[in-house]
Amino acid sequence: MLHSTLAASIPNQLPEPDIAEVIRWRDSSYAADLYIAAVSWLDLFTYLDEAPATEAALRSHFQIKERPTRTMIRLFESWGLLSNVDGNLRATASARRYLSRNSSENISSYIATMKYKSSVREIYDVLRLDAPDTWHVERGDTTNWDALMQTDDFADLNTRGMEERGRIFAPDLARLLDCSQDTAVLDVGGGSGVYSAHLLNRYPNLSATIFERPPVDQLAMQCLAERKLPAARARVIAGDMFVDPFPKTASLHLYSHVLHNWGPEKVRLLLEKSYQSLLPGGRVAVYSCHPDDRGGHPAPIAEAEYSVLLTTGYEGCCYSFEDMRSLMEGVGFQHVDYRRSICNRSLITARKLANSPG
Repeated sequence: MLHSTLAASIPNQLPEPDIAEVIRWRDSSYAADLYIAAVSWLDLFTYLDEAPATEAALRSHFQIKERPTRTMIRLFESWGLLSNVDGNLRATASARRYLSRNSSENISSYIATMKYKSSVREIYDVLRLDAPDTWHVERGDTTNWDALMQTDDFADLNTRGMEERGRIFAPDLARLLDCSQDTAVLDVGGGSGVYSAHLLNRYPNLSATIFERPPVDQLAMQCLAERKLPAARARVIAGDMFVDPFPKTASLHLYSHVLHNWGPEKVRLLLEKSYQSLLPGGRVAVYSCHPDDRGGHPAPIAEAEYSVLLTTGYEGCCYSFEDMRSLMEGVGFQHVDYRRSICNRSLITARKLANSPG
């Protein structure tokens, strides 16, 4: 009787978060800082309240760079603060009411009380300079993510973190990516090899090569050994993906959560290398967060927020489907396909024609 009385007095429990929400809390960690920077340092919505502007005019007026500006626009479109009408950006009614200094109801000064927070100032500098300066590692002499990934402690932490993330996403990648006709996959920048491992478990006729630079290559070897994958099916090659040649033995190249770290020129370079080294008729598969912009709709909120993190800490962003299609077709790939995955991720594949040279 006492137990039932106590149970009746306990309020109904709130629903517990699912894995998509747990991941989003991390992936969206810089979105609010970009919002505060735009309101306080730029006074963006007052400017757009007075007159619509093209993206180019916006960049010129505020002296901000193209990559972070596009990330900012996508975020505010997804939040309902901006609309794009025939290439002209406009503040929405809510943005004009609450975030424009022309409005008697605006709370811009309240938001601006956070403008001197270090992460807000950091993202303002990214807008102006397009130079990420995020990774303030204790006793480190660089804040560049790429350079830090060549140090043992930082590489170990990040590789194991991506391994944990891969345990969530790799099973769905293996479900989406049909490898029944493939013989070998080159996993470029494959980290621990978690995505290849799941493909190998699903497709017994497939072999995988993880292409990673030191010290991540050693961590990949350890992870593959822990999975007890035979060396004949899973191996690691040490190399710099931007410099060193790719082996020409694979029918499939996989980039999982890789290309979004880099700017368009480096993405184009990697896709060109894949096109040249893939077997005729082979495919490239890119697994990441790709807003589907084929219908002209704003990016989903979670995808736009994740792009802010990538823009702030890395050289890249969440490339949309049309971004990737243009890059892929630009180096020769055809039959570009898009498939949704879990937790705001998606798979984009494209094929090299069977009669293509290279």
